[in-house]
Amino acid sequence: MRLEGKVALITGADGPVGTATALRFAREGAIVVLNDIVSTHLDRVATEIAHVEGGKSLIALGDVTRPAHVDRMVREAIDAFGRVDVLVNHAGDNEDIAFTCASLCAAAVVPRMRERGWGRVINSSTAASLAAGAPAMGAGASVIALTKALALEHAPFGVTVNCVAPGVTMTAVPAEVRETMLALIPMGRLGDPREVAAAQVFLASDEAGYVTGQVLFVDGGMSVAV
Repeated sequence: MRLEGKVALITGADGPVGTATALRFAREGAIVVLNDIVSTHLDRVATEIAHVEGGKSLIALGDVTRPAHVDRMVREAIDAFGRVDVLVNHAGDNEDIAFTCASLCAAAVVPRMRERGWGRVINSSTAASLAAGAPAMGAGASVIALTKALALEHAPFGVTVNCVAPGVTMTAVPAEVRETMLALIPMGRLGDPREVAAAQVFLASDEAGYVTGQVLFVDGGMSVAV
C-alpha cells in the first residue's frame, strides 16, 4: 500500500472529491483525519474507512478559515495520532476561500513536517485557473501561486507542495448545463471524483518525492482547450 502508516489530514472531506480522497487514502493504508465545517456524510465515511481492513480515522470539525479552528483541528490530529504526514487542502467553495484555508492549514502543519524531514501538502484549485497554459487573472491563480511559493520555501526540508486542479466532475453539474460543459471537454465526459483522488494519492506517496511546485490537471483536457 502506497500510504501505509501515513497520517493524512483532509479538509473539505464532506464533499464528493474530499470523500473519494479519504476513502482512497484509507485503502492505500493511511490514517485519515476528516475535516469539514459541518458533517453531513463524515460519519458514513468514517464507518466505511473502519471497514477497510480496520482503517483508522478521526472526524475533526471546524472552519478552516479561522486560525483558532485550524489550531484545534491540528492539535486533535496530533493528540490522536502523533503527527500529520500529508495535508490535503480541499476546503473552500471558491478560490479566495480555498487560498485562505490552504494558507492557514499549511502554516499550522508544515513546521512539524520540516522537523521530521518529510511531508506532503496537496492544494486544490480548478482547471479554469489556467487557460491554454497562460496564467489566469485575479483570484483564479492564487492557490497555484501559493503552491509554488510554499514549494520553494520548504523543498530543502523534505516537504513537497503540489496542487491538483480538477475539471468538471459528474457530481457538480446541473442537468440543464451538462451538454454545454461536455462541449468544452476534449474527452467528451465528466470526471469522476475517484480520478481526482488517484492523482492525490500519487502526490502523497514516496513515488512523488521529487515532484514539487507542480499543478496536476485532472480535467479531460479542458485546461488546454479553453
